[in-house]
Amino acid sequence: MKHSLSQLYHSLCLSCLLLLTACQGLPVASSLNPAETLWQTDSPPTILDSRNHKQLNPAALLPELLKADVIYLGEEHDNPHHHQIQLAVLQQLLQHGKKPLIGFEFFSREQTPWLMHYTVGKPSSLPIKQPLDPDQQLRVQLGWEKREDWSYYFPLLQLARQQHLTIFGADLPEGLRLRLTREGLQSLTPLERSLWRQTPFQHADYQQLMRDKLAQAHCGMASESLLDRLYETWLARNEAMAQSIVAMSENNDSPIVIIVGAGHVTHNMGIYERVHALRPQLRQLNLGLISGSWEEFVSSLPLPTLHIGSTSFLPAHEMLWLTPASAESSDHCAAWSKAKADKPAQQ
Repeated sequence: MKHSLSQLYHSLCLSCLLLLTACQGLPVASSLNPAETLWQTDSPPTILDSRNHKQLNPAALLPELLKADVIYLGEEHDNPHHHQIQLAVLQQLLQHGKKPLIGFEFFSREQTPWLMHYTVGKPSSLPIKQPLDPDQQLRVQLGWEKREDWSYYFPLLQLARQQHLTIFGADLPEGLRLRLTREGLQSLTPLERSLWRQTPFQHADYQQLMRDKLAQAHCGMASESLLDRLYETWLARNEAMAQSIVAMSENNDSPIVIIVGAGHVTHNMGIYERVHALRPQLRQLNLGLISGSWEEFVSSLPLPTLHIGSTSFLPAHEMLWLTPASAESSDHCAAWSKAKADKPAQQ
């Protein structure tokens, strides 16, 4: 059982790493339990506070959510249960008088005006009939017409529209991420480099950790030079998202909720570390949503410590919330291996 916990604990960021290879098609959410049932005071614990090893139910987590300035809801992108919890957390904040700002890894900075127009924008005063309703129009503006995972994120956008919330894209533009991954930082033009402030972050042990994760996410098929560029892209994205969060914290007393792949904040590194470096007074809460059995997880405690080089990393997240796994998970490495094997025959 210890082995299963170690596997669970050290593989949390693989799903979000796949975004570096333009992962597009994800399963559509199936029917789930109503979000309100999560917050019953007599519900069993499903959350571990790794800072003090207390086992919590969602109702006991609520005070931690209410006092945080930045809340990371670290997801596995293809797990509908994680998106249900994200929606439930936002609803709870609203019910307790908070007006959260919502930032998305999946949307980029330059898409923020489209997002804001959808939630708080005024309609045109001209007598022009729009061919699409606002929901469909936003999907087109964001370039998500063919993405099946729209059903995961759209309920969050709908809630923001209903409540007139501020929402923003946090990540770098997709084209810039592609350029970084394919060409590398040194190949960017001065204009491209001006789109974010490059990170001063350096950490040899974290670099080793992430190169191992990136190699695993790419099924052992990535060359050393590609791994260099992937790590470079990873740092650029984390820096850009941290800068987005800090910018949105200016003159703001509302909590900022970040919808993001869990790997971007694993071990309180990545975005979390960069936000702390840029604005240390912000109170951050790192909540990781993890697929797995609560009973197996608890029976395998205490959490193993990850040692790399001279670094003993903190637990993967401050709060670890166990959920059922996605019903439609697949082995992307098997699909890649088959595609690689089939390629010579097609030439």
